[in-house]
Amino acid sequence: MPSTDFSQFIAAFFDEARQRLGSINQALVAFEAESLDEKGLTGLRRDAHTIKGSALMLGVADVGEAGHLFEDAVEHLIKNAALRTPAMVQFLFDMHDRLAERLQAVDSKPVETADLKQRYESLLESDGKAESPAPAVTEAGPADTPSETQSQDIRASSEVVAGSARDDGQWGDFKQFIAAFFDEARGRLGSIDKALVALESGSLDADGLAALKRDAHTIKGSALMLGVADVGAAGHLFEDAVERMTGYAEIRTPEMARLLMDIHDRLAVRLQAVDAPDIEVKDFQLRFDALLSAGDAAKPTGVKETGAEIGSVDKATSGHQDATEDEQSGQDEQPAPVVADTPESAANSYRPDVSEVKAKVGGQATSGRFLRVDAERLNVLSGQLIELSTGKAFGTQLNQDVQSLLKQLGQLQSIARKVKAELPAGSPSESLTMFDRQMDWLSRATRHLASDVEYNVGRQGIMLDDLRDQVLGLMLRPLDTVFSAFPRAVRDVAGRHNRKARLVTAGESVQCDQSVVESLMEPLVHLINNAVVHGIESPEERRALGKPEAGQLSLIAVQSGSEIHIEVIDDGRGIDPQHIKQVAVERGVTTQYEADAMSDAEALEMIFRPGFSTHLEVDQTSGRGIGMNVVQDTVRRLTGVIRIHTEKGRGTRFLISLPVSIAVQRALMFRIGEQKFGMLIHMVEQVVAPKASELLIEEGRPIVRYGNHTVPLVDLRRMFSGDKDAAPGEVQLVLIARHIDGFTGIVVDQLFEEAEIIVRELDPYLKRYQAQGLMGNTIGDDGQVVLLMEPYGIKEMGRTAPMQVVHDLQPGAAGMQAVRALLVEDSIIARQIERSLLESLGMVVDTAIDGLDAVDKLERSEYDVLVTDLEMPRLDGFGLVRRIRNDPRFAGMPILIISTRESAEDRMKGLDAGADAYLIKQNLAQGGLHETLLALLGPLTAGDESRTMPPSHDAPIV
Repeated sequence: MPSTDFSQFIAAFFDEARQRLGSINQALVAFEAESLDEKGLTGLRRDAHTIKGSALMLGVADVGEAGHLFEDAVEHLIKNAALRTPAMVQFLFDMHDRLAERLQAVDSKPVETADLKQRYESLLESDGKAESPAPAVTEAGPADTPSETQSQDIRASSEVVAGSARDDGQWGDFKQFIAAFFDEARGRLGSIDKALVALESGSLDADGLAALKRDAHTIKGSALMLGVADVGAAGHLFEDAVERMTGYAEIRTPEMARLLMDIHDRLAVRLQAVDAPDIEVKDFQLRFDALLSAGDAAKPTGVKETGAEIGSVDKATSGHQDATEDEQSGQDEQPAPVVADTPESAANSYRPDVSEVKAKVGGQATSGRFLRVDAERLNVLSGQLIELSTGKAFGTQLNQDVQSLLKQLGQLQSIARKVKAELPAGSPSESLTMFDRQMDWLSRATRHLASDVEYNVGRQGIMLDDLRDQVLGLMLRPLDTVFSAFPRAVRDVAGRHNRKARLVTAGESVQCDQSVVESLMEPLVHLINNAVVHGIESPEERRALGKPEAGQLSLIAVQSGSEIHIEVIDDGRGIDPQHIKQVAVERGVTTQYEADAMSDAEALEMIFRPGFSTHLEVDQTSGRGIGMNVVQDTVRRLTGVIRIHTEKGRGTRFLISLPVSIAVQRALMFRIGEQKFGMLIHMVEQVVAPKASELLIEEGRPIVRYGNHTVPLVDLRRMFSGDKDAAPGEVQLVLIARHIDGFTGIVVDQLFEEAEIIVRELDPYLKRYQAQGLMGNTIGDDGQVVLLMEPYGIKEMGRTAPMQVVHDLQPGAAGMQAVRALLVEDSIIARQIERSLLESLGMVVDTAIDGLDAVDKLERSEYDVLVTDLEMPRLDGFGLVRRIRNDPRFAGMPILIISTRESAEDRMKGLDAGADAYLIKQNLAQGGLHETLLALLGPLTAGDESRTMPPSHDAPIV
């Protein structure tokens, strides 16, 4: 069986968790200062949710429990403002400090949460309106301690090997092998984990039991030889239990399997670090003795499954699947599937046969000789080599420059000879003859130089490419290091939610970049949790539907060229787009107007928005509306795309496409206005030259017909042209880009070459403003920075922009000349359209990209009116309006909110904050902006330059 090294995820988790604690600390400081808005609270909750979920998946139970408590407290704060007290703030700070201390090192003292839980419950009880706290994180703990009936041979063995593993004298000359032993033992624990899941489901055969026993025996023997006594004792007990089960089928009970899993989990914690706390074997020994004593009454494993038990198809045992589970009885006719841009290969089966994939992928051949190297050294080496390989472009340019010089020398020599020929007879030409000879020599020398440069540049380019590929190959790791963690995870989640599910996997040997492998754990955790909790029906439901009682989850990876495709498939209830729309409107994730206009594919995209969840109750794995947003964010950060295919009543398939290496990729370069951009090639569907009949306006927004698709069109040319007042020309080229719910069309002016690039993170200044539609940058061949576009963000810019129809307003409309307006809007397209509307009224318009930028501009300039959006980074519209109204200098400034939010609650919230009028972006094309501004500005529009008090809150709301 392939091995698994869980320590790699533990270290990465602790690093990430410490970073998230930094964000949590900043958010708590802002919360105490009453400057943290609802979006900030949501971010705080999301950080806690992520820490909790990863900790529970990796078995760091104390951190998971503390994270759950923290997340639940923030959830109550969001729902109940009365709980936002200094005492609750101090409680959250104390929780943060406990977690920070625990996360300093893997072997730090576990978090004690008993006193914190009491404080939390007291804080909730102090406010009668507070909701009851969510249940605390629980674990499947050991069975009740039985009466003390001992197995004498094991007791004796345990006493022989008992003692501390920390005595350097015990290790003696073997100390140098300790680290290697811990690495090997962690690998064997991965194989043991898979075998135990198969054992509990009754699908582990005699060969599997023998392999399980060998793994335990190897761990025990190496530990005892090296003096790691506690690990040796635990390994000996584990080996003996497996040996007893091999000889006596009557003790192959769920209780015995649970005991082995508990020993496995304790060994996993112990083997995280050499100086981790010793294993206390005594409790496990007592439980084992009791199970042996009760052997006659034990229920054999595999006779009857309980609702909390699951099966898993392990790579070594997949041939033993129950064939009847692969057959589904006839069902009523189902509605057409909802497809979000999914290839035909992913069209139908939700219980796929993975044997073909396993045969096609095969295994990765190795020499069998390995060298342990610090991963950070490889990271540094690959980074330096990638930078060095970019020098190929400069070598190519040098070759071109030399060739150009050679050509110019030839032209100069031709001119000299022509001049000499035209001189009259008898003229002194000795100097020209000498010049011609020198030019001839220089030309020959330059030709030799050009030949040498061309040869060396080409040779070095080939060598650099080969060396880079070899070094990047060192950074590749098989997906098995991630996939192998999920059989146990599926078992635990299914047990908690009364489900029967089995996990089949294929493609574990597919390799991709180490950073990709490490980052995939979190999104796959959320997808698999959702498949079990939301997708797989209960055994009773499945029987009623004619489905096998045990649902099937499939986790499949396939490499296609430079891309990795990972599918997470379940044969459950599927996703109902209409239900998604209904829940989204009820939870305020979208408006009824937007929901009615959505296609089914667009409705599926809603599950990735923050705060969305169809689960009514909050528990350890679902209900917060955070997990799927984390999935999308992670996939986008890895420069990948995710697509959905679902059929109601049949199942759901998520397809994640990622590059094998995220450092070096291919991109298509293009120009918009005077700015050069790029887009990763796997995000580009096609570049088309549309006919005039294919460019339309639909519901006030530009679209382009692409095959059978209606694609929203985004035109950024005016923004990036040198003359902001110049109207863009006709649409000549449209780049069709893929994203989660279909396509987006981007108008481009010129196409350049497809190039191999190094993807770099955005400049910290741009990241600070959360630039929409940008995912990174690269350095072009000319040394200029090229921004890389990201389709989903571009699509969102177009979605949140006002309708691009300007009603009959003429420049300098009555009463608006020279009125100074500050427009606050983070969306580039919305800002461009609203600015043009205001300028068409004769206003002088200045812009800000968010609330803090607006505050800075208000300090430096004077304005007659403020027009602001609501949803913005750093400081949103509500916070901006409140801040302005609390400043006496701006008490008389009229404030107009223009937002996509159309609920009465949002309108009243905006007006209560201090706004004077509220317009809906979707309705701007219908008029009302001119009249509203005339009412707000009052005497200013009649020529009175003095500032006046704004109208009352009874001002028009459109």
